[in-house]
Amino acid sequence: MDESVRGTLEFAGVQLAAVVAGLHLYWAIPRIVTAARIDQPIYWDPRPLLFILSGIGILVGLVLVRKQLLSRIRAYSLGIGLMLTYLLGWAYWHLGGHMAVLPWVDDGHGHAHDGNPVVVLAEHLVASPIDGISKTAETLLLVVLAVLLYVEYSAETDETRDTTTTDSPNDRR
Repeated sequence: MDESVRGTLEFAGVQLAAVVAGLHLYWAIPRIVTAARIDQPIYWDPRPLLFILSGIGILVGLVLVRKQLLSRIRAYSLGIGLMLTYLLGWAYWHLGGHMAVLPWVDDGHGHAHDGNPVVVLAEHLVASPIDGISKTAETLLLVVLAVLLYVEYSAETDETRDTTTTDSPNDRR
């Protein structure tokens, strides 16, 4: 892959990661503050704490990659896993009836969605602008990370292939 394209993808990945982290922190911090004010147990709705931890984790990951303390392949793999967790968790949360997916919470807090699951998820994307923006950013970041991971593995394979084909016959004993 052309280095300028790769650089553009890396830049886009950093920007998207910052957006995803920021959106999760923006959503979670007020909710965890409210939960603390009303003495709501954190386990009642663990999403704010999980979103704060994952948002901080994304930002720490960006710094670690920049300082070369975390390999790009590992960072891309972790990022892909986190984006899949965000996207699939969001779908499960909404299709499962929100709080009803938490076994330790009264079913009276959840509600069921009838109808086509795609329509239900689309309604949630449109009804909540932060959902639409975060799911778009997460999906774009997932694609960018997958492409970058492919490029990293392709580069490693090419380097290995170059090393084995450039050895002279006298070097192989």
